[in-house]
Amino acid sequence: MSRFMVPFRMHDTGWLLLAFCVLLGIGFYGLRLGLVVGAAFAASLLLHEMGHMLAAILLRVPVREFGLCLCGAYNRRAHAGRRRDEVLISAAGPLMNLFLVLPLLYIPVIGTKLALCNLSLCVVNLLPLPSSDGLRILRTIWASNRAGDVIPVISQSCSTQPVRLG
Repeated sequence: MSRFMVPFRMHDTGWLLLAFCVLLGIGFYGLRLGLVVGAAFAASLLLHEMGHMLAAILLRVPVREFGLCLCGAYNRRAHAGRRRDEVLISAAGPLMNLFLVLPLLYIPVIGTKLALCNLSLCVVNLLPLPSSDGLRILRTIWASNRAGDVIPVISQSCSTQPVRLG
């Protein structure tokens, strides 16, 4: 498989997440505008994961899949092996959302709403909350150097099983 060909997996519960995003958009902005905002928010979640994947691919870290499940968007990848690379990969998702903010401001009607959603995704993902990129970054920085220690930050997924590639 090509380095840039990463399969997408839509879990059965991923449809619930998509429906939740759309219903949330409809609740805030009405039917017509809410459908678009909700779908664009789901796309922002996937773009966030694509930021992680792009960084991993550039750093030659194998990525097995990405997708949507009820827990959110996720990617399954191997551990980078170097702390710097783990931090870069973890930071790439929130950075993707941050980079989207300015261009989204130029989209009429819904641009400011989507820019705010992406800014929120960036900030929330950098907070050291359970299963967040911020916590993953802190754990990677603070992880021990002893050979027997494992950095518990392999990947996000609906299943909590780490992926061991290679």
